Amino acid sequence: MDVEFLKYPIGKASIESDPPIERVEGCIAVIGRMPKQLMEFAKALTDEQWDTSYRQEGWTIRQVVHHLADSHMNGFNRQRLAVTSLETPKVTGYPQTLFAALPDYTSDPFLSVILLASLHEKWVSFLNGITETGWKKSYFHLDESKEYTMKESVQMYAWHCQHHMAHIRLVIDKQ
Repeated sequence: MDVEFLKYPIGKASIESDPPIERVEGCIAVIGRMPKQLMEFAKALTDEQWDTSYRQEGWTIRQVVHHLADSHMNGFNRQRLAVTSLETPKVTGYPQTLFAALPDYTSDPFLSVILLASLHEKWVSFLNGITETGWKKSYFHLDESKEYTMKESVQMYAWHCQHHMAHIRLVIDKQ
């Protein structure tokens, strides 16, 4: 199978700078649905599949699920900083590859599945309460040297949900 497809099974993120409200609402819905879909996938995975990579030199599904928790905790906090700060906050990334090698990435993946369910419920509540002024706020990602508006950020995290759910689906569909 094509390596580029395995890396990006739904394609690379397509982020609109000023999307219509329907797109923003759709992205919030994706973020809201993802934990339920993840739980359904998680219940279907065998022990062997949890430790199967979706591509050669890629993460295992266990690592992907723990990565989702780390990434989305960071994303939620970045967005909250953007909305509450008087000036555009500067945020950093985190060493994803190094995190994936930490001991907690070998732990029970349901810990992150449950964390994501709670986090996303809180996240959607936050996103649904953002005012028009809040949607115009942004944060500056130091590692990427890029400013993300809230509307861009919500699109990026909705894509991230779908992107990694597609990786999990690749492993499930191999059986």
